[in-house]
Amino acid sequence: MRMKPFRFFSRYWAAIGGVLFVGLAFVVGIWGPQIPTLQRYMVLFYMALLFHQFEEYVFPGGFPAAANKGLFGEKDALNVYPLNEMSATTVNVFCAYPLYIVGIFCYRWIWYDIFIAYFTMAQLPVHCFKMNKALKSWYCPGCFSALFVMFPLGVYFLVQLAAAETFPSFYWWAPICAFPLVAFLTILLPILSFRRKDTPYAFAKYQDEEFEVRHGIASLFRKEK
Repeated sequence: MRMKPFRFFSRYWAAIGGVLFVGLAFVVGIWGPQIPTLQRYMVLFYMALLFHQFEEYVFPGGFPAAANKGLFGEKDALNVYPLNEMSATTVNVFCAYPLYIVGIFCYRWIWYDIFIAYFTMAQLPVHCFKMNKALKSWYCPGCFSALFVMFPLGVYFLVQLAAAETFPSFYWWAPICAFPLVAFLTILLPILSFRRKDTPYAFAKYQDEEFEVRHGIASLFRKEK
C-alpha cells in the first residue's frame, strides 16, 4: 500500500536529514573558508542536530521507545505514547529546523548564537544522564552524538566567542532565561498536544526492536539489584 506524502515524510524525515547532512558537509568542506566564521559555526550546529537525529531515529535508532520509557515513564505503548511520529516530526523538523536555520541566516545576532549553543549542549544531560539513569543503561539513542559532537562543539564555540568578541553580559544569561520557554514551546507542547494512544501515527515496529536490542546490549554490564 502506497504511503501518503506526509506519512512517508513523518516516517523517514530523519533519513532525509542524513542526506542533508552529507550535502552540508560538502558545502562546508568546499566553501567553508568563504563563509563568515559565526555563520559557519551555525551551519555546524545544524549539522550536529541532523547527525543527532539520525542516530536517534535511523542508526542505531530506537529513540521513540527509549524516550517514552525513559523520559515519560510509559511502560506499555512504547511505540506510540506520548511521543509518536506526528509529534516527533513536529518537534524535530517543524520546530527544531527553523530554530537552527534562523541562526544560520541571522548569525550576527550573537545572543541567538549563544542560545543555539546552549540548546545544543543541553542534549548531553538529557541523553547521557537522565535517560540512561531512568533506563538503567549506559547508552540510549542520541547519547553518542550528544557526548562527542554536540557538547564539545558548543563548548569550543563559546570559548572561541568569548576570546574574540566583546558584548554585553546579558548575552550570556538572557538565553538561559529564555531556554525553559523555548524548550516548552518547541518540545514539550507538541508532544502533549499530539499524545493519543489511538493515534494513526504510531512508530514503525523496528523502532521498538532497535530499542530492545540496543538497550539489551547497553545493559550487559548492569548488575541487577
